[in-house]
Amino acid sequence: MDKALRHSATSLFASLLKKVRDKELREFMETYAAQNKSFETAFLLKFADRLKISGKDKFQLLIQQIIADDEANGGYITTVAARLDTLLLQAADQLASKNYLDPFHLAVVLIEFVHPLLGRHDDPELLLQQKVIAAFSLLDDIMHADAGPQLKELIFETALQQALKDEYRHSGVADDWINLLLDGAANEEQQYRILSLLEQLITASGKLQKSAVNERYEEFFLRKKIQLLEKMGRVEEAHLVMEGNLRIKAFRRQLIDEYIMKKDFAAAKELLKESKRSEMQKGRLYSSSEWDILILKIALLENDQRTIRQTGLRLFYDRFNIEYYRHVKSTYESEKWAAEVEKIISSLKAETHFGLPGFRALAAIYTEEKYWPRLLALVQKNASLEFVETYYDLLKDRFPQELADIYRVALRRYAEQNMGREHYEYMVKMLRKIQSLPTGISIAKSLTNEFKVKYSNRRNMVKALNKLVF
Repeated sequence: MDKALRHSATSLFASLLKKVRDKELREFMETYAAQNKSFETAFLLKFADRLKISGKDKFQLLIQQIIADDEANGGYITTVAARLDTLLLQAADQLASKNYLDPFHLAVVLIEFVHPLLGRHDDPELLLQQKVIAAFSLLDDIMHADAGPQLKELIFETALQQALKDEYRHSGVADDWINLLLDGAANEEQQYRILSLLEQLITASGKLQKSAVNERYEEFFLRKKIQLLEKMGRVEEAHLVMEGNLRIKAFRRQLIDEYIMKKDFAAAKELLKESKRSEMQKGRLYSSSEWDILILKIALLENDQRTIRQTGLRLFYDRFNIEYYRHVKSTYESEKWAAEVEKIISSLKAETHFGLPGFRALAAIYTEEKYWPRLLALVQKNASLEFVETYYDLLKDRFPQELADIYRVALRRYAEQNMGREHYEYMVKMLRKIQSLPTGISIAKSLTNEFKVKYSNRRNMVKALNKLVF
């Protein structure tokens, strides 16, 4: 419909609306609303302030209507979020005019009814989570506004009750209730009540089946207890909470870090020893853990060469990080190091789970020690384009002809294993690159002709290869 016709229709509607009697209009709207839930919801939101029901009941009705309308129409998160925004904006205006009760009821009801919808696959932008966060912001604003003490006490009591609900824990909303309590506690009596709540939650979490998720919640509640105790000036007691819960890995790590910072290496090493013993990994010959990283850190600070060698090698064998290798190397005199390098290389080659990471570890050693012929041989053995590309700059001036031959093998493998325009463009890029190498032009030209014939049915590949000029 063009602009003129649209304007004409709008004028006609406005004109007709003036002629319809109130009774006829109400009858039409009742019938239309019964057939169209979206219209009914929009009408309720527009005139919600005319409803003569209490705040809590009103917002339960409105939000249940929004969710029911969403379900009836196949689910549109953006529509639900927009309608919740309408209510939240109205609440912001009410706060500005010092009407605190309705925003309180809206926030509590919104959190209650919307949190079960969190994590929906059709909400990648977390629109619903943003509305729950906005609801908690409303409650926090009221707690810090000049609202009456009775309403603030009501918010506090509500938060205490809600934080205990199991259903909130799994969506993470329990954390928000506790944060609201900690931020809004106005006196020592409230702080003690929060402390009692946290102890209940800690006890309940400790009884649950051990899992990473349950440990996370137990750690969260324990950290909040520590935070609250510190706020109450009970710092020593707060520290004892951490020391008494070293089964929580994060607490063990934190205490070890504290010992290292204080240079109490004996205490740190004892705790690390216990951690290693309780969490020793099984399977691989050179298994390492995050505790080994800390053991190595202390060994470096103490210049403990024996531990640097043992732990550094264990970490290098398991993680193939050249920095661990360099730490080990620093403990040897140059005349003894050559023989030690060969032992490390032999150990890597003997590792049953060698694979591509092992190739990369060997390549890192060869690069570090400037063993260029051995690096070339390794690249020849593992002639994949990605691997060759990594060491191109190191080999192009030393072994240009050999590198061109490696690219020939690698490009053939790549062409055989990959299809699609972006892969073909990448092949063209590599063919252009090898033209700068001696014999590279002839190899690139030969490969281009070979691919055009062999993969003539791949029209996009041929089209990409036609961009090459020799």
